[in-house]
Amino acid sequence: MQRRIIGCRTKLSVLNVIVSSAMMLFFQLPVHADGSVRLAWNPAISTNIVGYRIYYGTVSRSYTNVVAIGNNTNVTISGLVQGRTYYFAATTVDTAGHQSGFSNEASNTVPVMTALAAAARSSGQFSFTVSGVAGQRYVVQASTNLLNWIPLQTNTLPFLFTDTNAVKFKQRYYRALYLPAGSASN
Repeated sequence: MQRRIIGCRTKLSVLNVIVSSAMMLFFQLPVHADGSVRLAWNPAISTNIVGYRIYYGTVSRSYTNVVAIGNNTNVTISGLVQGRTYYFAATTVDTAGHQSGFSNEASNTVPVMTALAAAARSSGQFSFTVSGVAGQRYVVQASTNLLNWIPLQTNTLPFLFTDTNAVKFKQRYYRALYLPAGSASN
C-alpha cells in the first residue's frame, strides 16, 4: 500500500512539472547580426524546478540541438545560419531529474547580412544601395539617436534607397532589416 502512494506522488510530481512548463511564457528577443538569438521566459511556478533545457532546430517540432542552462531564465543561442528559420522550445527539469514536455514553440528567421554601399549626399538627399541575396524583402529604417527607429521604405533586394528628407536632420542613422515572408514592415 505504501509503495502505491509513493508511485502516485512521483506521477503527481511529473505532472506538476509538465503543467509548470505549459504555463511558462516563452518568447524571443531580437536576433543579432552575428547569427545569434536571445531567448527569455518567465520562471516556472513550481518550486521544485532546478533547470531548463532549450531545444532548437530548423524543422518545427524536430529539434536537433539542446542546451542545458541550469536555473537561468534566458539564454543566447549562437552560431545560427543567416537566412534560416529556427524553431525553439523549452523544458523544465525538477529536483528528481524528471523533464517536462515541450513549451510552446517560438520561431525566428536569422537576418541575412546586407551591404549598404554608395552613400551620397546631394541637393538635400541621401542615397545608398541595399544589396544582399536577391529577392529578399528588407525595410530601411532611420533614427536620430540610435534608439528609436522609424520605417522609411520596404523593398526587395537589391534596391537604391533615397531619403529626400535628409536635409531636415542634423544627423540621421540608417539600417536595413530583413523581413521574413508574412512579417510586417515596422
